[in-house]
Amino acid sequence: MTDIPPRIGLNSLFLEPRMGGLDTYVRALMPELLRLAPNARFSVFCSIGGRDYLSQEPWAPEVELITHPLLGRPGTKAIGEVSLLGLIAGRRVDLLHSVAMTAPLRTAAVNVVTLADVTWIVAPDPGEATTTRLWRLLVPPVARRADRLIALSQAGASHVEQYLRVPRERIDVVPLAAGRNDLVDPTPEPDLRSRLRLGGGPVILSVSAKKAHKNLARLIEAMALVSQRHRDAVLVLPGNSTAHERELQKLAQQLGIGERVIFPDYVNAADLEGLYALSSCFAFASVNEGFGIPVLEAMRRGVPVACSRASALPEVAGEAARYFDPLSVPEIAAALSEVISDRALAMRLSEQGVGREAEFTWQTTAEGTLESYARAWSAAGRRGRQARLAR
Repeated sequence: MTDIPPRIGLNSLFLEPRMGGLDTYVRALMPELLRLAPNARFSVFCSIGGRDYLSQEPWAPEVELITHPLLGRPGTKAIGEVSLLGLIAGRRVDLLHSVAMTAPLRTAAVNVVTLADVTWIVAPDPGEATTTRLWRLLVPPVARRADRLIALSQAGASHVEQYLRVPRERIDVVPLAAGRNDLVDPTPEPDLRSRLRLGGGPVILSVSAKKAHKNLARLIEAMALVSQRHRDAVLVLPGNSTAHERELQKLAQQLGIGERVIFPDYVNAADLEGLYALSSCFAFASVNEGFGIPVLEAMRRGVPVACSRASALPEVAGEAARYFDPLSVPEIAAALSEVISDRALAMRLSEQGVGREAEFTWQTTAEGTLESYARAWSAAGRRGRQARLAR
């Protein structure tokens, strides 16, 4: 193992239950870091709610969960991260890895920051205008002052270089993997079809946040075209309800397919497994992604994937997806129709998807992360030696 600092901290102040990809990132990465770097001491900076959540993880006894009454408070999380956290972390760890874009502007610790994407620049969500303004204010200086940045894909790294003006040589690309939770027994298909009113036809599943850049409006418009050919097909969009979801429900009604688009609330693990098991196609229409864990989650379960040909998604799906232009409703509809009607294509995508997902592991993610730590630590040591020589 390349030299890494003895005391490493993860900034997870943002973390609460039901947070999707970033939630998976922290909970899957941490045990691999512990296994690969047994001589390092790890701490996780978290809110009080996040501490309660993470304390249930099997690896929790092996790390120090650090909270502070002024950190992680609703409405002030980002401000606390860029200011107070730097002072606290500088006294407790040698290197701080912030995994969700915001990080201290100043700290005595070596500073590594993961920038999952710059969607808030290239495809901002109108419903998150306040958050977008905050990130536009804070993230660029955070990125430029960090010792190293971690992007999750080559596309993400290119966006960071282009939009945040960070030299490419300071960016490490470290891909993620599918979630590590053991697969639970799925809810039986008859139960799910009855309870969620799915009918008996093909199910197209799309698991994502209900945000504008996920492109669910065009996906619903495409479903209106699919329904003309496959009248018993349904599109299922599970997940936390948002204001954007209400817009999507209204759109489905206007298109005359209100009963063909199902909006379950956040579903439990058994129900989600059941939805994967009965689905004929997994659709992911996002216009911008830093990575795309949901695509791998579907592939892991053998569900054929139709997804956007945009940003990082081709890097994730490789040859194992039926691609479409996310801005073309007819293209999206054609892809969905093809996957649910062409059994040979569906079987090929299913087999290729299982193989493709297996190429991504959290061990590889942890190895790349530790290499980034080592580069940042080595560069900080060189700067320290140069400063001593200058004196």
